[in-house]
Amino acid sequence: MISSSIAQRFTSHAIRGRKSIIPLTQRLDGLQISTSASSIGTSSVRRQQRGGGELQHHGMLLGGVQTFSTRSQPITLNDETVLYIPPNLKIDPRTSISPFAGLQTIFPNPIGSEMDDSDNVPTANNLEHSEQIDGENDHDDDEEEAEAAGVYYSLSNKPEPVYAIPLPLRLNVPIVDFVSSSEAGTIHLSPNIFGKDPIRTDILHRCVIYQRNKKRGRRNGGAKTKTIGEVSGSGKKMRNQKGGGVARAGHKRPAHWRGGAKAHGPKGSVQNYETKLNKKVRKLGLCMALSQKLKEGNLILVNSFSDVGTYKTKVMAEKMQNLAGIGGKNGSSAYIVDHTVDQIMDENDNEMVVTSLDGCDIHLKVGCQNILRTKVTNQQNLNVYDILKHEKLVMSLSALEQIEQRYG
Repeated sequence: MISSSIAQRFTSHAIRGRKSIIPLTQRLDGLQISTSASSIGTSSVRRQQRGGGELQHHGMLLGGVQTFSTRSQPITLNDETVLYIPPNLKIDPRTSISPFAGLQTIFPNPIGSEMDDSDNVPTANNLEHSEQIDGENDHDDDEEEAEAAGVYYSLSNKPEPVYAIPLPLRLNVPIVDFVSSSEAGTIHLSPNIFGKDPIRTDILHRCVIYQRNKKRGRRNGGAKTKTIGEVSGSGKKMRNQKGGGVARAGHKRPAHWRGGAKAHGPKGSVQNYETKLNKKVRKLGLCMALSQKLKEGNLILVNSFSDVGTYKTKVMAEKMQNLAGIGGKNGSSAYIVDHTVDQIMDENDNEMVVTSLDGCDIHLKVGCQNILRTKVTNQQNLNVYDILKHEKLVMSLSALEQIEQRYG
């Protein structure tokens, strides 16, 4: 709490803005006056003003003195709740992590140094006056002033926050029929695999680095160049040491001569980029990734992929689009996991019929090859990197059974 004498002393000061000199209580909006009076001065106020442009009137009264905060607070304007974004807050509104993602821009902030002390919120007359002034100025000046003044965003169309279903209710997952895209039942997942909470991002990061280094693998195992001692050629001195007008040469195998050795070339040693990660950590990372997909609501369980009966890409793309909007230029990416027995016996002809390809249903594997941003794999090749890379995780019940047997 600031005493009245200290407040009077602060309000008697004035700071110079870009257009005019306005008392301190009218211009300060960058500091929350909650500390001792000795820690607040006009120099810090000027630093706040230089960093963020003109400071606006969005403060609170504390002991008769107006206080200020850098955090954006909702205000009411023309019976509508709006959010003011100061000019020093540089966040792209198109990003989903921004506090004003999906909000509609109303107008640039018209509050300036021309307003009176009592004008905490712009009125219609002030807006008309500001529009007339902007019409007289150049287009470049208008953009600069709009950026320096800040922006208002309407909170009327603010999307509702999406909350994750708490455990253990989250483990009850519906089973979707792949052909009709309708719910065919429910299943309770294993809490040891899909019930990890909180999600440890450090474990996921270690698993991703391990897998990328493993994919990088061993390189440069065959490249080898000859040194001076290995290049064929005599060690006889090529010419006289002096008197020829050319550089001295002791033999015919130097690196800068044609047919000579290679300086600092590869020696045929194997470059191994693989890193070590314990098996228990890799298992924990996979459980964390599966739990994260379940928490996001991006885990889709289907009864079977073998009911389609065709390998046509058009049919498979339509099924994926109806399932969860997968595929296409604007669709979601998907990591499809399946487990199918390699071969079965035909009862009529007593012949072996191939029903799988690389451990997946053959129709699914062939039909999804040309669908954008989809990857089909067997449950044994399930990894953290591909789970995090794709938005949706589509898994069959046969693959889920094998995963719970192996990691449960």
